[in-house]
Amino acid sequence: MRRKLLVMASVMSVGLVLGGCSLLNPGPPRDSDGRVTESTTISARDLKDSDCFTFNSADGGIVDQVTVMPCALNHEYIVIGQGKLTPADVSTAGSLQNAVSAACSTIFDTFKAGVKSETRPKQEFLVFPETDKSDSDQLYSCISTDPDQTASATTPAP
Repeated sequence: MRRKLLVMASVMSVGLVLGGCSLLNPGPPRDSDGRVTESTTISARDLKDSDCFTFNSADGGIVDQVTVMPCALNHEYIVIGQGKLTPADVSTAGSLQNAVSAACSTIFDTFKAGVKSETRPKQEFLVFPETDKSDSDQLYSCISTDPDQTASATTPAP
């Protein structure tokens, strides 16, 4: 009996240590306003509104990991809005792409109107299911290229 308790305690300890890793790594460092203060590689799912980032693959084709960074540093994209779509929202729009495009449209128009650069921003979006269930809500991030930043950013010296 004592051996079983010892094994159970060991298993529970390992589980707590492994589960606690997410508590020890809560994401990129942020200031009191929620802005990223240090470049960090994170899951694209963990991006927050107003985060500035660059995809980690050369062509942007792999969206699993991104490097999020302070917006003063050279970056390619900015998160301009986020939300959630229900299966009913997607069905009403006719497709997930139509639903996300409509949800991001006004946000992108507002962002685009504030761009000072002659280069026009390009609207894109990221979509992830909220859970593994087939009828899950879809979480989305409206993202845009950031022409004002790209034109004025300086790369810090090594």
